[in-house]
Amino acid sequence: MLVAAGHIAALVVAVAAFVVKLGALRRDPSNPRVLASLGICLGCGVAVTAGWAPVHSGIDGLSGVPNLAKPVEHGAALVTATAIQFLFLHLGDPQRARRSMRRRWLFFAVVATVMVTMFWAADFPESEPMHFAERYGDMPQVIVYMLAFLAYLGVSVVDILRMSLGYARFAGTRLKVVMRLLSAGAFFGAAFVAHKALFLAWKLAGTTPAWSEPLASQSLVTLSVVLICSSFVLSTVWKTVDGLRAWPRRRALYRDLHPLWHLLYRAVPSIALHPPRRPERNPWWVWGVGQRLYRRCVEIGDGLQAVGPPDPRVVAQARRRAAEAGGDEARVTAVGEAAGILDAVQRYARGQVAGSTVEPGVEQPSGEIAHADVEADARRLAPISTALNEHLVRAIASDSRGTRAI
Repeated sequence: MLVAAGHIAALVVAVAAFVVKLGALRRDPSNPRVLASLGICLGCGVAVTAGWAPVHSGIDGLSGVPNLAKPVEHGAALVTATAIQFLFLHLGDPQRARRSMRRRWLFFAVVATVMVTMFWAADFPESEPMHFAERYGDMPQVIVYMLAFLAYLGVSVVDILRMSLGYARFAGTRLKVVMRLLSAGAFFGAAFVAHKALFLAWKLAGTTPAWSEPLASQSLVTLSVVLICSSFVLSTVWKTVDGLRAWPRRRALYRDLHPLWHLLYRAVPSIALHPPRRPERNPWWVWGVGQRLYRRCVEIGDGLQAVGPPDPRVVAQARRRAAEAGGDEARVTAVGEAAGILDAVQRYARGQVAGSTVEPGVEQPSGEIAHADVEADARRLAPISTALNEHLVRAIASDSRGTRAI
């Protein structure tokens, strides 16, 4: 009963983590860290499912091969260990990760080949879902099979713990928690390896262990899988909570940027990756505001590059008049830059495009940019966007157009 409950608990957590990572895969299908996380969750899920006695019997019955579920279970465990190494390598040094994984893939291939060869050579007389190690542990083929399996897991666990301790010093709080949970899961994996090795040693010595091998093995596997997979669930929940807390702030910034974005969009419609049906509308409710705010900053940056740099004379005039009106330094700066941008857009509409670009303090976001950096750009641009609606800004831009015409 306890063994079945452990299988169910581990499977539930593994499935939840797998579903969570499927969502991340849809958003970023080429990210190797997401692919590694998905492989970890899938490996854990397959391992605990194939190791469950009813499923074990079902696989054997459908295939007609006694104990075929064992190499499926153990192979999934090898995939999980390899995927964790892959994840840690990409967290530490993505440039070297591919080269560093080559020898690990070679080790994996050798171990898998030995395990498959020994399994087919064993020619088991009948299926044994619960007491496989107790019944067949003294067969020479099973001994070689288990030594290869345990050797790979042992080396992998040491590698994982080594990388975890090294990277945790430089990780942020959230990543550090995730890595510690993964390391804790790997630790129980190491305990599983030690337990299996000790059991085989006792078996070869002709001694009957004083504990229940299936119960001990399943307890260690359950703890390992739950800790490993819960790290991904916790990370997603943490990120979701942070997103909900940040939503009002990001929504306000997104709305504040609308006047500036709309001005540039009317001048250069090609800046919009997905042109809205009603670009003049500034919605109150915004779904996916983090990504939308990122896109808005990118599109504003593209628009500013397209219309060209502001006229320094217009900026200086606007700053002077804003200061004379009693504005503080922040408002004076925002009014000056807003007037310069509005004037640049008007020049662009008349076909007078400058040859270089001077952006008002906005950094072009990259694909790896953090939300904090996006919000920093948005906070920098929001006062400029708001100032576009001021009569002073429009009057100065209009005056500069009349001066040029004369």
